[in-house]
Amino acid sequence: MTPSMAGEQGSPNSLGLFTAFGAERTSNLRWLFALAVPLFGLLAAWLSLQGQQDGMRIVTAHGIKLVLPGMSQEEVLGRLGHPIGKTMRADGAECFQHGLFSMTEPMTTVYELCYLGGVLQDVRTRRYSLWTVDDTGAFVPAGIPMEDPPEEGPLKP
Repeated sequence: MTPSMAGEQGSPNSLGLFTAFGAERTSNLRWLFALAVPLFGLLAAWLSLQGQQDGMRIVTAHGIKLVLPGMSQEEVLGRLGHPIGKTMRADGAECFQHGLFSMTEPMTTVYELCYLGGVLQDVRTRRYSLWTVDDTGAFVPAGIPMEDPPEEGPLKP
């Protein structure tokens, strides 16, 4: 190696194959990457919303099911199963309640699906507390209090 070659090794033109790793190139790539990642995220979010149908997701014992306005009552019952209750509205719509209850969860959601002429018109949701507060301020599972145990004594015939 001659002294003139040693001086050329440190110069920017002597990088040859490795010019892609120069300082100017990496700063441009960083800016491009910094702009591309958020734009890609926004594009992905927009595309995922484009495929959404205008329906309601309902939590059932067998997973989350999608119901759409205009579905027949038979189609909805096939997806959700049997309702837990039924009411009639003033306009003649039949409304069925669906939901899951648990003694370990403090809240539950009840979905009310209303049909007019056997066709789903609207879905409403209501949240209910399943727990109560005792005298000490602690949360306890709701339910009917058990009766006091019978007094022990001689049995009557």
